[in-house]
Amino acid sequence: MQPSTLTIHEIFEKERRYLVPLFQRSYVWTREDQWEPLWEDIERQARSCLVAVKEETQPATSHFLGAIVLNVARVFGRGLARSEVIDGQQRLTTLQIFLAALRDFAEAADDFVADDVRRLTFNPVRDRKSEELLKVWPTNADRDVFRAVMTAGAPEKVLAAFGAGLDGTNVALPKIAEAYCYFHDVISDFVESGENGGEAADEAVSKDAATRADKLYAIVHALKTTLQVVVIELEERDDPQVIFETLNARGQPLLPSDLVRNTVFLDASGRGKNIDSLYINYWHHFDEMRVNERDSRGEDRFWHLVERQGRLTRPRIDLFIFHDLTVRTERDLNIGRLFREFRDWYSRSGISTEDYLASLKSRSDHFANLLVPLGRDRVSTFARRLRSLDTSTVYPILLLLMELSPRRLAPEARDRIIVDLESYLVRRFVCQLTTKNYNRFFLSLLRRLKRANEEGDDMAEVARSELLKPTEQTVVWPSDSAFRAAWLNNPIYVRSRADRSAMVLQALNDELRTSKSESIVLPEQLTVEHLLPREWETHYPLPHGLPLNQEETEEQRRWRLLNTVGNLTLITGPLNASISNGPFKEKAREIAKLSDLRINATFREHERAQWDEHDILQRGEDLLETAKTIWPRPSSVL
Repeated sequence: MQPSTLTIHEIFEKERRYLVPLFQRSYVWTREDQWEPLWEDIERQARSCLVAVKEETQPATSHFLGAIVLNVARVFGRGLARSEVIDGQQRLTTLQIFLAALRDFAEAADDFVADDVRRLTFNPVRDRKSEELLKVWPTNADRDVFRAVMTAGAPEKVLAAFGAGLDGTNVALPKIAEAYCYFHDVISDFVESGENGGEAADEAVSKDAATRADKLYAIVHALKTTLQVVVIELEERDDPQVIFETLNARGQPLLPSDLVRNTVFLDASGRGKNIDSLYINYWHHFDEMRVNERDSRGEDRFWHLVERQGRLTRPRIDLFIFHDLTVRTERDLNIGRLFREFRDWYSRSGISTEDYLASLKSRSDHFANLLVPLGRDRVSTFARRLRSLDTSTVYPILLLLMELSPRRLAPEARDRIIVDLESYLVRRFVCQLTTKNYNRFFLSLLRRLKRANEEGDDMAEVARSELLKPTEQTVVWPSDSAFRAAWLNNPIYVRSRADRSAMVLQALNDELRTSKSESIVLPEQLTVEHLLPREWETHYPLPHGLPLNQEETEEQRRWRLLNTVGNLTLITGPLNASISNGPFKEKAREIAKLSDLRINATFREHERAQWDEHDILQRGEDLLETAKTIWPRPSSVL
């Protein structure tokens, strides 16, 4: 390695392109963690230079902004000199965004430093549309946004480019655009403020206030003299991947998927593969697949949105790689060590780069359907219900089943496995049985199904046999009698997870539809309504004559049955708000008049004047028969 210390001005004054390999991660720096500290460093040095210029002395000690690791690339013909950025792409990109903001502010102020700063952001090329125009060329996912920001020319044009108002509040901006607006604002505050240079400068310039031009020049002077970066250029014998991993043990943490991507593509590059082609064919969709809205971080890429699955809260791409690797290794993996787990497997697997990337892309389509199920097939239905159950440990099994061809696993056999898995999970949920052993249990089932696939066994029969085998409470598939007792007596409604009881009720409603029923698309936000309300004291007297559990009072029995299936239904939010805690006769009349759901059909058949525990238990029994149809438990294998 050949290290050298260069100022920011020296790095960018050269006619050179700094290329971020297209398989590296996108821009992730944020205001609080990186932009503000960077600006504090720049401002401090600018104030020091402001004093030095006034006093005609040397600026204070230089300030180190970090390190950049470059792999100098060969250039043929008339192309500009270029270097691949092995480490430091976030820093280089941010510095270019800062320089663009400084350039545009100086140009608007008609200041002479604008020409100097412009040379730090653009290479002298004839074609202004050429990618060689820009000094830094970021990873593929950021290129369109970066070019738009670097060439816009003013904050209002940047905001307009991304559909934001002048205050930037109408829409969440991409991080690169947000960074530009932040730096333009702080540069403006610094230059336009009445301050001269902070406490250190007060005495020196108190009689001669610094002008706007002085302050702009002070920023540029700091870039030329005191703000420095260590630039490390690799030699032929240096391993870029080892250096990349070592250096990124600090600073903004890399996602496991970032390290996986770098490992795979650097390995492909070392084998002489066309990584541009591999990226476009197999990885591009991970960076470019978009959703219609941005999250609070300004992120709109499908695979980079954060998802919660049980105890895991990670970007979707990390969760996918985690579940994919579980299918491949058949091991209980630690997501906190995901990259090391991947690296160990990848180094031993002997799989070719293209085979791995092709299988990853194919499997990612299935995982996307599990995250956002759109179809009406049995897998999509199960996926929607799984999101409410919040049980992701079964995902590796689903990924295996979904990728098998119909010739190997007939759709009917796959659907039987799905029904059995859903029955197992829903019955255990209703029976309030533990989920803590699901990791090991479903991993064992995954291994068994993979062996069955390899050996040509009946996978539906194997799955059912494995689900029926356990007898201990930690993993048992509840029998009809256990399911009935829990269905009638266990509360399934919890205010913090109302979606779980809503899932059960919607499944009942779907099953109650017949070929004679109209096809109705249900609203997204149906709410759970307690037929006997939680505030029952005024209109719902306690009944007598029903059996009580041991040491249970009539009031305790009421609170116990209040949240059971027999007392719950689905209605719209507005209807829920209007009927709330009123007398049952009025509530039932409104439900019958306004609800088209099959689960509420009983209220249209005859008018009810009251509702108590007798009705709750009877309705629970009636719905139980439908529940056993949706979630059956066979007494033996196929």
